Amino acid sequence: MASTADAVDTPLQEERLSPFIRVTLRRWAKWYLGGAELFWPFTDLGIRFFIAMWYLRSGLVKAFDWETAVLLATEEYPVSWMEPTAAAATGLTIELVGPILLLLGFFTRPAALAMATLTIVSQAVYIPTTTNLIIVAMLIWYVFSGPGAFSLDRVLSGGLKQSAFPLARPTIAVWDWSRDHLAPIIMALTRIWLGVALLAYAAVFEPSIEFATWLPTTIFSGFPHWMAIAVAVFLFLGFAAGPLSYVLFLLIGLFMIAGAHPNVTLFPFLYLAIYEAKGAGVLSVDRAILSWMEKNILFDRDYSEIPDRWPHIVVVGAGFGGLAAVERLKRLPVRITLIDKRNYHLFQPLLYQIATATLNPADIATPIRSLFKADGNVRVLKGEVKAIDSAEKTITHSDDQVLHYDRLVLATGATHSYFGRDEWGEFAPGLKTIEDGVAVRGSILNAFEQAEACVDPARIERLLTFVIVGAGPTGVELAGAIAELAKLNVEREFRTVDPADARVILVQSGERILPAFPEELSAKARQSLEALGVEIRTSSRVTEIAEEFVRIGDDALIATETVLWAAGVTASPAAQWLDAECDRSGRVVVDDHLRVKGQRDIFAIGDTAGSNAWEGNPVPGLAPAAKQAGAYVSRVVEAELLDKECPGPFVYKHQGSLATIGRKSAVADFGRFKMSGPSAWWLWGLVHVGFLTGARNRVTVVINWAWNFFARHSGVRLITEKTSG
Repeated sequence: MASTADAVDTPLQEERLSPFIRVTLRRWAKWYLGGAELFWPFTDLGIRFFIAMWYLRSGLVKAFDWETAVLLATEEYPVSWMEPTAAAATGLTIELVGPILLLLGFFTRPAALAMATLTIVSQAVYIPTTTNLIIVAMLIWYVFSGPGAFSLDRVLSGGLKQSAFPLARPTIAVWDWSRDHLAPIIMALTRIWLGVALLAYAAVFEPSIEFATWLPTTIFSGFPHWMAIAVAVFLFLGFAAGPLSYVLFLLIGLFMIAGAHPNVTLFPFLYLAIYEAKGAGVLSVDRAILSWMEKNILFDRDYSEIPDRWPHIVVVGAGFGGLAAVERLKRLPVRITLIDKRNYHLFQPLLYQIATATLNPADIATPIRSLFKADGNVRVLKGEVKAIDSAEKTITHSDDQVLHYDRLVLATGATHSYFGRDEWGEFAPGLKTIEDGVAVRGSILNAFEQAEACVDPARIERLLTFVIVGAGPTGVELAGAIAELAKLNVEREFRTVDPADARVILVQSGERILPAFPEELSAKARQSLEALGVEIRTSSRVTEIAEEFVRIGDDALIATETVLWAAGVTASPAAQWLDAECDRSGRVVVDDHLRVKGQRDIFAIGDTAGSNAWEGNPVPGLAPAAKQAGAYVSRVVEAELLDKECPGPFVYKHQGSLATIGRKSAVADFGRFKMSGPSAWWLWGLVHVGFLTGARNRVTVVINWAWNFFARHSGVRLITEKTSG
């Protein structure tokens, strides 16, 4: 064992169930269940699409040949209780309207019921087919379960449940109850039905002709009888639904290729996708196993039920690093407390788009509690740490509340650094929080509004001059976004001033912008900014910032009332809490395993840590770096608690650097591979959408970007500052 593990107690070894087995089972269950839930919305949408197309094709054929439709209703599949014309019209309506509703996921259950009824009638009085049976089975399941997340029913249900629409609340309550309690019964009945079909196919019993009409035996053509009986046993037991679905999917596909299934359709595979994602239903071995695991391993229960003997891990900070650490640690038999002074996780790389009126705050922020609502061993606290007593292993936060910890992970991030001139903060706000973004948005938009009402030409010029101090990625992105806001998004909206006359000045103390990027990309970024009208002043050190001007060097003055700070950051006061060694930026000095020096149970990650794990260089303050550090620390803690070999020293793997310039250009540095221009802009957008937390945020950001890109309009130009009177 590694020496780091030998020095640490391992309370998990007291567990009656082997910690290694517990963790392994939980990983498997979370992967199995989580994977199904992750892909189910997309699978569900595909299933509804193919079923809808199957019905819609038939409906369109009959709609364009009404006489044939009536003839079929009269002679081929007559319904004794309806006139042929009425029967044809009813069937045509169901085949045209039902598929559209099913595809949209709107009134899905009534639509599925109507379509299933129509197909059952066709199976009973016309030509019985296995395809009909499988489609009916899927539609009946939809009647009781409803559609997945990508549907109008699911989107509207939350609002309708609380609305004044008659019967909306009880109807949705019944639907929810049906999904939770009746759909598993339907799934169980369906798998038993398939098991009976397999036994009939294997000649275990001889069904009557009428009964055989309702058994989908042909989809198993080519199966050896022993295999059919074995699969039937698995279906009756409801055991290993996921693996069994994969096996059947493969076998049916192989026999289809071999010619044993000359007329097989896609629908048996679609049904297997439902079975794999939603499980075997009630009265199944799978359900019994998962119920036991939910109680003993998955921790999806009240925090108060978690045993006190489990180690308590406290993570301070819900940024990228903190979330990455919790995401892995929560799978262990431990208690986790996540503390943050705000109740949301913020995607800081897009914060500048809040400041420049492109996105809403809610587009890039996610409530922390919503991320861990299914993890009963994770407790989220809104609070601000005041002190840490490493000797007593306690944290004091909020109103002098005290928490005891076994392991502590500090992921507290960084804030603005004015290099000893903190008085500049009053006139040059930075961007670290949503409040900062909204305040900066207000100051930028107010500048245009005040210029419109002003009659003093000198002040108008001052109001329409925007100075950004610092030309790293944030400064470059701010400059490009403000230039586009002035020249594109608000054009023709003002009468006495022209926003296109606005000056955007980017000030950099170094010799070039984006100094962390290769020189060729810095030059291309400069060209893109200058094409937008941004003035760039390199080798220019700011020496004074006041209410109405910025001083460069000793003499040069820029008259402005809007200055934005993007020049530097300093770490949180974590080093002060611990009385620990720190570097010039306030970052806590850590060892090769990201432990605070001299503290075996305290780790620091992200902007809090001063680590030289990037080939001997300081790890950059980037989201991927924080996530890598959070995941690494969780592996170290896991190894120690489970008495396994500890991972080697932390090594940061640089995944590239990206910076965007406006709405059509960006630069990307991946070492040997470099990009710039529109292709880099598309890559930048793809990467940033992928890093966002939550599907809702990804969708809304893409929609807002598309609206801004194609309509050249920003719809979030709200000034929300408090006003007197």
